[in-house]
Amino acid sequence: MSPMKDCSRLISWSRSAVPPRFSAGASTFTTAPLIWTSGFPVNRRELIGQAGLQADEPDHTLLLRLYELHGLETPHILAGPFAWVLWDPNQRHLVAVRDRVGVRTLFYTLQGREIRLAGKIEDLLASLPNRPGPNLRAVTAHIHGRVPSPEESFHAGIYSVRPGEILVIDRERIQARSYWQPEPQPLLRLSTDESYSAALRCQLLTVLPGYAPADSAGVALSGGMDSGTVASILREGAPKTSLAAFTWTAKELPQADESMDALAVCRKLSCPVITIAADQHWPLRREPGFRPSLETPLFNFYSDLWEATFQAAREHGVSVLFSGFGGDALFGGDAFSYPDLLLTARWHQLGREIQEHIPNSQLSLPRLIRQMVLGPIAKTYFGFRDRRPARVVPWLGKTLSAQDWEFSPDLPRNLMPGRRDRLRILRDPFLSTVSSLITRHADQFGIDFRHPLLDHRLIEFALSLPTSQTFSAGTRKKILRGALNDLLPAEVITRRGKVYPLAILHRGLRGREQTKVWSMMRDMRAADLGFVEPGPLRDEYKRYLDGKTESHLFWHTLTLEAWLRLYF
Repeated sequence: MSPMKDCSRLISWSRSAVPPRFSAGASTFTTAPLIWTSGFPVNRRELIGQAGLQADEPDHTLLLRLYELHGLETPHILAGPFAWVLWDPNQRHLVAVRDRVGVRTLFYTLQGREIRLAGKIEDLLASLPNRPGPNLRAVTAHIHGRVPSPEESFHAGIYSVRPGEILVIDRERIQARSYWQPEPQPLLRLSTDESYSAALRCQLLTVLPGYAPADSAGVALSGGMDSGTVASILREGAPKTSLAAFTWTAKELPQADESMDALAVCRKLSCPVITIAADQHWPLRREPGFRPSLETPLFNFYSDLWEATFQAAREHGVSVLFSGFGGDALFGGDAFSYPDLLLTARWHQLGREIQEHIPNSQLSLPRLIRQMVLGPIAKTYFGFRDRRPARVVPWLGKTLSAQDWEFSPDLPRNLMPGRRDRLRILRDPFLSTVSSLITRHADQFGIDFRHPLLDHRLIEFALSLPTSQTFSAGTRKKILRGALNDLLPAEVITRRGKVYPLAILHRGLRGREQTKVWSMMRDMRAADLGFVEPGPLRDEYKRYLDGKTESHLFWHTLTLEAWLRLYF
């Protein structure tokens, strides 16, 4: 039986059926080892040898063989964005597995004694006699710019398999088992910065080539460290894969243009480059403007720009595209080394780094100490900030006012504050939500979008690092800069700041698409349902237009409104 590739169809099982019968689309199966896969295993070459199979065997044959050998331990030995469902005829249970990071989605719902599973929520909803209403907790989180809890969807009664989770389903119960999540790792203790950089480079050269196709690929290349890391490591570790770069330019908005650094990377790597005029693909440019999918009201600010990138890749014959997504979570973000230096009595190093930091910072010394030293310590050991209620947006409606919408990952308090913050960043469901959203978006254009920095082996490596390797004297990604020092141009390695495409965002929301924005705030479906108060929402947008705030949190309420109008 051939697999149902990429979870594009529905699996349903009436758990009262004897013998078990499964439906998948128009087909019905009995006790065959039903296979349903999405994505691919990146350690395939190693596993083929272990399983005693030929190199050209398809992934579903490899999966079946591994399951014969290892049973429910199989997810532990598969690496990469690979989700799957199979029937175990010996144990008489259904096994559903989502990949560790959650790049591939897998949803399920219960209808009496029947369980239905699909990789696309649209397939589940199409099978139901009545479409469920919105999940109020998820909607409330979305209005606040957050994502739902990992086990939830935006549809009431439709559940998500959590990243790194196995569902074992028999006639009597459903058991959810976590086989992986980001966990604190033993602290890596090396003698020099050069040793840490060499260790990271070795990890990158071990992991990233497994994501490379045999022939050709593209990389969405900005001028930053993360996509430059992916491009340079693939160049070195997978030299047989020809690589083309797809780079955004913004000649009309130079404050959002980092193409010069990207072009410097391409010259260094002898990599052909295709440019996309990002300043001509501002938010809402295409009709009808807001276009969220049925699955989620989350709609990327730069969806139009990503579509232009995917189209360019397809036009140039590229079917596999790489991103540098996840680099900030691994080696950047607000995980500061200063609290850890203070608490481990490395006071001389702390003073020296703060002295170096201040001239390049907009923070005064007292504010820096409060935000980057004392604040993280208080949060870790005394929970000061954890006790404060979440800030509620002023336009939240009464229907949602009582919703407990914040997701707070469990974090051990025996970690140093900086290492604890790294764990918090890597457990944030934002990573899986955004990576899966943009991966599905690329799928629509026939592009296999891969995010190799989200590999679990790199996550575990990052969690073993002392924070002084990821943040030093105000510079983030110290270890990454050292690891790539000879592979990337000096201007990329030494650059402290980061170029953000906010000017492109403002071109749409403050400038050319005001009419579309205002139209979403009239006769609001979200107001009829009690989800929002239109007056305060309009006031917030007016403040943004007047330049009194740079916050664009209102965007999420507008995408929710579009979602409700389209599907409810």
